[in-house]
Amino acid sequence: MTVETSEDLRRADPLPLAGVAAVRALGRWALTLLVVAVACEGTTRVDDWVRFRTPLTSPIAVEEDLLVRDGLGEHGRPGARYQKWILNNVGMRGPDVRIPKPDHTLRVVTAGASETFGLYESPGREYPRQLEDSLRAAMTRDGCTGVRAEVVNAAIFGMSLPSVDQDLRTRVAPLRPDVVVLYPTPVQYLADAVPRPAPLAPGVDDVEPWYGVLRPRALALAREQAKAMLPSWLMTWLRRRDIADAIAGEPPGWRFTSVPADRLAAYDRDLRHAIATVRAIGAVPIVMTHVNRFMAPGIRDSAELTTWGRFYPRATEQTVAAFDAAAVPVTVQAARESGAATVSLADAVRRQPPGTGARLFGDYAHFSDAGSALVAGALVPAIVQTAPARALCATTRPAVAAAAAAAATSAAPTGAGRQ
Repeated sequence: MTVETSEDLRRADPLPLAGVAAVRALGRWALTLLVVAVACEGTTRVDDWVRFRTPLTSPIAVEEDLLVRDGLGEHGRPGARYQKWILNNVGMRGPDVRIPKPDHTLRVVTAGASETFGLYESPGREYPRQLEDSLRAAMTRDGCTGVRAEVVNAAIFGMSLPSVDQDLRTRVAPLRPDVVVLYPTPVQYLADAVPRPAPLAPGVDDVEPWYGVLRPRALALAREQAKAMLPSWLMTWLRRRDIADAIAGEPPGWRFTSVPADRLAAYDRDLRHAIATVRAIGAVPIVMTHVNRFMAPGIRDSAELTTWGRFYPRATEQTVAAFDAAAVPVTVQAARESGAATVSLADAVRRQPPGTGARLFGDYAHFSDAGSALVAGALVPAIVQTAPARALCATTRPAVAAAAAAAATSAAPTGAGRQ
């Protein structure tokens, strides 16, 4: 009997064995890549748990997963969390909200987009949280110790005025707010189409499906780290290329090269409607004028202007900044004619010493910790002067005075004890 050796087989037909070797090599590479991917994903999840206490099995993999669209519109997903962004029991950023509202509570709701939701601030330093601390301190100084000030952050990234209006009617109204602060983003009206409220999706569950836990978190982290490693000039070039690609093939006259009057009028109309909606749900409106880093004296940052313009390619970069500036007097007039108080953040930023305004922003329009502190400080005087705040203080001050008098009486020595 003849026994064939492996050498005989290779000489007889070398191709099959070569194919087996190639398959084995591919298998080893595939296994190596799988191990690396699992290790990266595991490391990302452990890092999220250590830094943000995000559960290892959380189905939220990217910021967009914080959103849900259901029968109430598009809003935050109740109980969701992604990195430093933690949503409460009603899908809003911050501590849980008690329903019904407790007695002696001044409930302030802030409404807007990512500038209000918070982006670059340290955890707990977005302006609604800083506003709550400042408001409580101010009311204590005024003797309103029996009133508990509470600020509810109803904003979410990308929320336009029509969506804010819808959210006020569907989700904010049941919270029974006393004051609603509107911080609209005018440049959203430079998008390809005028903003519309988010479509309702009745019957959609606001709970992330269980299989979402399988979605990788490491990809988003790798993308952000790759962007951070690129030099700023290259990022600016890439963004300008994105703008060029977006406008390529559009008809003449499609791009806004100056402030479009019809879009500014649409913003004015929607702002007035939102103010009316605030009153309709029984709250007092306060409107803040939008502000950006280019309103600060001495700031000339073309790279940040390109970053901003990339989100609105239908307008030139200069038109984006000009539109935001043109919206300031429109906002003031709409608020005044609607009987709403106005807080001019634009004036507050323009009063900054030349060259120092950049510290207030994390980018073109989103606040830093210092910027959010400025916003909170500007809002406090307007809020404490509202009718609900004054009424609550008036009802608690007599009780506080009576309690102080009773304490003083009980502490005083009695006549029988005197010698």
